[in-house]
Amino acid sequence: MTRRDFLNGVLIGSGAPLLGAARPSDAAWDGPGGVGDYRTSHGNSWKVLNTAHRIRDREFSAEELSAEDTAEVFDLVIVGGGMSGLGAALHFQQKRRPRHTCLILDNHAIFGGESKRNEFIVQGQRLMAPQGANEFNVPTDPASDGYEIFEQLKIPRRFEYQTSPEDLRELEFDRTNYGFQHWLHAPSFGHHVDGNWVRDFWKKHASESLRSWKYANRKYSDEEDYRPWLDTMTYKAYIENVMGLPSSVTRFADPILAAAMGLGCDALSAYAAHQVGLPGFAGLSGKASFPIEFADVPETEWHMFPGGNTGLARYIVKQLVPESIPGGRSLDTVINGRINFRALDRPRNSFRLRLSSTVVRVGQTEKHATVTYLKDGRLRQVRAHGVVMACGSWVSKHIVQDLTPEKRTAFQSFHHSSVLVFNVAVKHWRFLYDLGITSARWTGGFGFSCNVRRQMITPRYRPPFSPDSPNVITFYVPLFYPGLAAAEQGFKGRQEMLSTPFAGYEEQIRDQLQSLFGPSAVKAIAGIILNRWGHAYVNPAPGFYFGRGNKPAPPDVIRAPLGRVTFAHSELNGHQFWLGAMREGRRAVDQLQKL
Repeated sequence: MTRRDFLNGVLIGSGAPLLGAARPSDAAWDGPGGVGDYRTSHGNSWKVLNTAHRIRDREFSAEELSAEDTAEVFDLVIVGGGMSGLGAALHFQQKRRPRHTCLILDNHAIFGGESKRNEFIVQGQRLMAPQGANEFNVPTDPASDGYEIFEQLKIPRRFEYQTSPEDLRELEFDRTNYGFQHWLHAPSFGHHVDGNWVRDFWKKHASESLRSWKYANRKYSDEEDYRPWLDTMTYKAYIENVMGLPSSVTRFADPILAAAMGLGCDALSAYAAHQVGLPGFAGLSGKASFPIEFADVPETEWHMFPGGNTGLARYIVKQLVPESIPGGRSLDTVINGRINFRALDRPRNSFRLRLSSTVVRVGQTEKHATVTYLKDGRLRQVRAHGVVMACGSWVSKHIVQDLTPEKRTAFQSFHHSSVLVFNVAVKHWRFLYDLGITSARWTGGFGFSCNVRRQMITPRYRPPFSPDSPNVITFYVPLFYPGLAAAEQGFKGRQEMLSTPFAGYEEQIRDQLQSLFGPSAVKAIAGIILNRWGHAYVNPAPGFYFGRGNKPAPPDVIRAPLGRVTFAHSELNGHQFWLGAMREGRRAVDQLQKL
């Protein structure tokens, strides 16, 4: 289908008022989903989002819901099939007694949360790219906290990546979609400055103020534990008042922090910036400052499966339900095997995954917890000895009954913002190669960065690699608005995301590619998939991590069990990443086993 056909189809099918509507209809809003098992679940679909809004609007808040009792009783029910929920299930599998059972309820059509992938077929070649979460590093100590899954799941520690033909000049490629944004340095990571592309920005083009920020090594506090002090101020205050640098540095850092944690420097705690390795803290921590020279990156770091952290999610599900991905446990099988959806929820399974099932209410008595969920338009109910809430806190606060006043107050500190992830399949990327760049950063316009990668390869996934072969350009576009309060920024971003049809965002991506790389880039487009994540990030403001006014930190309040219900939100860590999410899931399971 050509772009013109798609746009005409949207307008004919939805009517002219679509573009001015507060919320487009589902087909016009979702856009194309690509091919493969993930084609019906890219980002938050219109269907998923609409059900979530019904929960928010208290449609299921009545004391007595008319729900079908499935007569099922599980030892553990996990709400959410992202990395925290899968981590909880994996830990329960290790700790459980014989015959103990577990049910994971997930509102999407496939497991993984934001650890999912998009797939394209371009010129007969299959290509993968992440919907959201990507990047992992191999542990030097396989027994370290959380990293033992590499041994447990038989995940390899060495990987093979695409190689270039010998007659092409060598360029540096970020293996992920994150590192080039700030943390890694290489000549091929390009910056658009005053209308021109420049290489080696930090060595040759950055201002003195930016270099003072980037390479700062001064110790700005004598506190033995400096972390609570950092949590008293925003990163903007730290840059401008503590480091004494101009606001231009803050504006440069804004999209980097927003891409990692949702909002810019004026809204987030300085400790949040410290968590993700932004500059200014080397003198405090004693660790070397970023950036890391590309040539110095150890082989154990900065890896990415072809579809991002979906690779980790698939390994875990294969462990929980071996028949979910037919075949053995090799990397090739886990990455490339088709999902056997029928195997996920078989009654004989000790571990079951029930997809497209949105939990709307969780109650409890002294004897059990009751979990009510919506599937195929019907309310159903199961019972459990314990429940782990591994969904988002913005959902938990509406569906878990009888929250304590302390928990309700703590949940008010959890503000969230959105991100858009675009995967643009191209028939070639020569327009980048001719510039000598593999990633791009710019100011103004739509988004702030994009890149192509050398992909991890397996025997059945070996796409050719040259400037004239297909690839995927990935854009992460955080929605943030410096100057507004954190809650206002999140609300404004979601309103923009909700009211913009796919066609509107498609135009902006095309215009941005045209502006950056010219008409050859637009002509090379083979397909675009948009992944919308409305509550992608928690936005930790000052006081989020260590509390304020002698009051406990909000995450610590939420981590406390509530009877038979425990909370494993990935947001409790502040910086949301796969290992932190899994640790929260493990902790929540351990708390239930103490009951």
